[in-house]
Amino acid sequence: MISRTRIVFAAAALSAGALLIAALSACGTGGASEPPQTSYDPAATSKVQFAVGVATLSYGGHGSEVAYGLNEVETLRQSDGLSGTLYNVPMIIGPSNFDVLYSTETGKQVGSAGNDLGTNHLTWGTLNQSAWIGPSRQQKIPTTGAFGYGLCPCNSDAGPINGTSPLYLAYMLPIYGNDPELWYGGPPAFPQEGPSVIALGWQGYSLGFTDFAVQPVIGTYHLYAAVPPSYDTPQDPTPSPNPNGTPTPPPGILVAGAQLTSLQALPVFGTPTFSADGKGGGTIGVTVPAGAHEAMVVVDAVRGGNGICANSHIYDSYYTVVTHGAGAQKLALADDLGPLTQSGHKTPTICHKESYYLYAAATDYPAYEASYPQDLSQLPVIKGPNGEADVSTSDKLFGAYP
Repeated sequence: MISRTRIVFAAAALSAGALLIAALSACGTGGASEPPQTSYDPAATSKVQFAVGVATLSYGGHGSEVAYGLNEVETLRQSDGLSGTLYNVPMIIGPSNFDVLYSTETGKQVGSAGNDLGTNHLTWGTLNQSAWIGPSRQQKIPTTGAFGYGLCPCNSDAGPINGTSPLYLAYMLPIYGNDPELWYGGPPAFPQEGPSVIALGWQGYSLGFTDFAVQPVIGTYHLYAAVPPSYDTPQDPTPSPNPNGTPTPPPGILVAGAQLTSLQALPVFGTPTFSADGKGGGTIGVTVPAGAHEAMVVVDAVRGGNGICANSHIYDSYYTVVTHGAGAQKLALADDLGPLTQSGHKTPTICHKESYYLYAAATDYPAYEASYPQDLSQLPVIKGPNGEADVSTSDKLFGAYP
């Protein structure tokens, strides 16, 4: 039987409580000795909330270009704050003049939109495209669902056992963008996971937002999360309704609406700077744009490097530093945040000669505070003072650690 503690520990960004239910249901094969199982309708026991905003997208090399897009944030949680479902089929329908046609970053027709192209909705037609799903070390690439904090390709159709959820997997953002980035939460802002969890495919925690490089428009947006009634096979769950159809109200469908009332965006977030201290860490320089509640800086240490350190850095490692308030700031990246060795010893955050990327997101709402495991309330705050969820993302800084 799957360890409850390990599943919760490894996949807290998705659904600790729901994972326990899945683990229990996966223990038997229908024999008379099975423990009793309880089924319930997630639409009746969970609450979904949804926010939209404007995304300010800096890209092009040192932030030489700027575009604007749509940002969305959702939560779908049980009363204990854990994810309300292991599998669902999400759909976002925008105002009638919202058009998934041209990328605001490239100026060209969006790629990898499937049958969402030229429509006012965002569905599996886009969200399951390999262009937007980040690299995964799991057995199978899962389909997209709406979970406790954010959309993600994390449905339980990728689990080693039918109904057992995989680990959190981030999108390449912005969707429809030109040079997308992976956003994972890691230490010191988020808990550090051990070697056994990392070996399962763990990469980091959800930061909650999903931005799209398409023109946002004022109006009402709706999120639908359809919960399937049953599984036919592990590879072919039966969604209700079809992801390309028009959702209907419950039963079996959770619905939330959000208003975009203003297209005023957060200012551009300049590319971070980094000064290495030669011991594995260093100093991050950022100028957080005015109007931001906070900023999350992500450091992606690309697997590799020289010496003994590289023996533990066999996968990319993600680190996150959080700061509150706007303006120019110097942030410390500690020296010893790297993956633990099998014996539990610390390693340098970035190895000697290891490559790294730095990029950051500023939000006008408490994005970090709403994330797992910081907040286990059913309805965390996902909107700023203007009632929206605006984000400004920086361009990437690339370097090689001395």
